[in-house]
Parts: sequence; C-alpha cells; structure tokens
Amino acid sequence: MKKRFLNRDRILYFVVMILSVLFLYVGNRIAVQDNSYFQSSRADTYYRAEVIAVGEPQQIENTYDGWSESYIEQDITIRLREGALRGEEVTVHQQLQTPKEGYKTFPYEVGDQVFAGFNFDSQMNADWFIADHLREMPMLFLVLAFFALLIGFGRFKGFNTVVSLVLTCAAVFFVMIPAIIKGYNIYLVTFITAVFTIVMTLCIVIGVHPKSIAAAVGCTCGVGFAGLLTIAMQDALFITGLIDEDSSFVMYINADTVIDLRGVIFAAIVIGALGATMDVAMSIASSLDEILYHKPDIRDWELMRSGLNIGRDIMGTMANTLVLAYVGSSLHMILLLLAYNNDIGSIINRETIAVELLQSVAGSIGILLTVPSTAAVTVLARRWFLSHAQRQREEEAAAEAAEPQPLPEPEQEPEPEACAEAGPAVPEEPEEDTPEPEAPRTVEELWREYQKKEK
Repeated sequence: MKKRFLNRDRILYFVVMILSVLFLYVGNRIAVQDNSYFQSSRADTYYRAEVIAVGEPQQIENTYDGWSESYIEQDITIRLREGALRGEEVTVHQQLQTPKEGYKTFPYEVGDQVFAGFNFDSQMNADWFIADHLREMPMLFLVLAFFALLIGFGRFKGFNTVVSLVLTCAAVFFVMIPAIIKGYNIYLVTFITAVFTIVMTLCIVIGVHPKSIAAAVGCTCGVGFAGLLTIAMQDALFITGLIDEDSSFVMYINADTVIDLRGVIFAAIVIGALGATMDVAMSIASSLDEILYHKPDIRDWELMRSGLNIGRDIMGTMANTLVLAYVGSSLHMILLLLAYNNDIGSIINRETIAVELLQSVAGSIGILLTVPSTAAVTVLARRWFLSHAQRQREEEAAAEAAEPQPLPEPEQEPEPEACAEAGPAVPEEPEEDTPEPEAPRTVEELWREYQKKEK
C-alpha cells in the first residue's frame, strides 16, 4: 500500500511553517513601522575593497609636551568593490598595530579583502582608512559546514533543525531587537519571542505530537520561572542596568524612547536559558512517552516518579552548561577583576558579577523547575498520549497487513527437450494380483491331508 504524501503529520508541518513565516513577517512590519532608527536615510561610509598594492612600513615618532608616541604607518592602495565608487582606487595611510607578545597581528597583503571607510577632514576631503579584514566568507563556510553536518547526520530531522535555527535567529534579529529599539515593552516582547521559539522549534523538529506539546508547556513554565526570579531579584541585588560602558550607549539608541536596561538583562537571561530548558523538557517528555507506549497501564504517581528520576540525571549537566557558558563569555572581565583586586569581597559585590551570577542561577533554577513541570503536564495529558500510542499501533498493524504476501511458486513442468530424448511414452500395464504366500502348516495338518488323498 503506497503511503499518501499529504498525511496528517505533513499537513500540520506545513501549517506550522506557514504560521511561523507569517508571524515573522507581521512582527517585523510592526517593529519597523514608524521606527526612525530603521527608516532614517544614512549614507554608506563603509565599503568592501581589495588590497592591490602595499608600501613599505615606516616608523613614525611624535612628541607632544614631552610625551613621545611611536607607531608604524604604511601606504596601502585598495580598489573599492561596491557602492557609487565601485572600481575606484584610493590610497590609505594606515596605522598598523605594533607587534607585541601576547597577540598576533595580520599585516595587509596584496589580494586581501578588507572593509574600508572614510572620514572628512577639516578641508572636507575624504580621509580613507581600513577598518578590518573581511571575515564573512570564512564564517559563511563554517556555518554551511555546520548545516551540512546536521543534515548529513540527521537527514530530515537535521534539515528541520536547520530550518528551526534559521527561524529562531530571524525572530530574534528581525522581530525582537527592532521591537526593543522602537520602545515596546521589553518584557512582553521577550516572552512572545520565547514562546514562539519554543513552539516553533519543537513542532518543526519533533512534529505536532503530544510529547512536543508537553515539552513546550513545560519549557514555557521553566523559562517563566527564570524570568520571574530575575524580576524579583533585581531590586534585592540593586541592579541598575549600567553594568559596563556600552550600557549607556544602548540606553539612548532611540532618540524618542529610552530603553530599559534592566529589561535588557531580563531578555538576556530568558533567551540564554531557552535552549537548555528546551533540551531538558524534550528529554523528559520523550522518555515518558516511550514509557507510556510500552507500559500503558502504569500508574500516575509511578509515571511522575519516573520523570523526576530522569530529570535528576539531566539537570546536573545542564546547570553546568549554563554556568560554564556565562563564565566563558566573561572570561576577560574575570581575569581583570582577579588581577587588579585582591579583596574577594570587592569583586563579589560588583554589579557586573551580580548580573553574571543572576544569569547563571536564574537559568539553572528554570532548568530545575522544567523537570516537574514537564512531568506533570505529561501525567495530566496521559489520555492524549495513550490515544496517540494506540493510533500509532493501529497504523503499524495496518502497514504490516498491507504488505504484499509472497505468491506460492508454480510447479515446474518437464522441458520438451527432455521429453523428446526419453522417447514416446509407454502405457503402463496393469499389475496382476499376486496371491499372498500361504502360512506355513504344521506336521499334523500335512498328515491329515495325505490320509484324505489315500481314501
């Protein structure tokens, strides 16, 4: 029996895809509409260019009020590859980094792809400079290799993972961030983005299945607990939001609306904990679904206990994942604080450290509470799980019954050549009835027969 292309699962898959794209389009339109940051006409001052000639580096020394400065300058000729000046060649007086021990420098060579820009001097002449090397192609190859490995190992599920990852990035960069810049409530925007990411990812990768819905509800509860804990602890930890020098620039990105820096911390914690909580919720829901499939008569409290036991083995590694991720992202800051502060108390009480600690602990508590939430949702939706398992068994039985059975092999008739070599068939003669052999007689029987013949 040939399987239909548009079955129930595929129809739901396409419905989720269409709704996800529609959400991204409408959300982007709402976030960008009447947003001066995205609609202002700003001239392009950076261009992709190629290095076509490199001069000899020169040592430059300047003295200002008894203070001397030494640096290396080099004349570099570049050809612009885009914009209104495409094809033009300009010469850049580039100040180079002085090679020192501890980091590596990359001198510009002929053929290098660079990012160039210009400023206007006092005479309104363009003063060109090279901003940096172009890194877009190596990064693109790295991402494509990652996608290829996902599809190669996961096949169709790997492809769905790539699709969900692309849609997640689109939701963050094309809906959430523009909405925050425009001045919408950052807490509401973050919650909507998180719920969309959870439902979309689980429904596309796993399918519209009872275990994916249970995992989505459990993950939403865990992320919600992490967000509520962040809001509750911001006043207790005296979090102002000005954790570094970049925070003040973020606050005034939009000239019309001041961005809430404490809300930015809330969004960072929720989005940062999203992936780990989805992993835990899906592991719990998938395990309990398998238990219900093989043991449908299990009691509710036994199913709940099984979910908690599975979660105990998962939450330890997931908590380490969040803590190590935040420590790794702020390793430079930790090195500076430990190197220039001998007092541990002064380090711990810094707002930057308090925010990092809040991110790690709130995300870990969200993971911890995701385990009982997902297990409880699975127990409450037990009938739905069992009905889906019964339908799955019926589909498997129908598929086995629909498989074609092998036909019996026909009897082989003798070949005509073999019959011709054997000659014409001779009719069989009827067999004569042969008398059965007489049983051996005794001496007395033989003597009586002899006497009868003599008479």
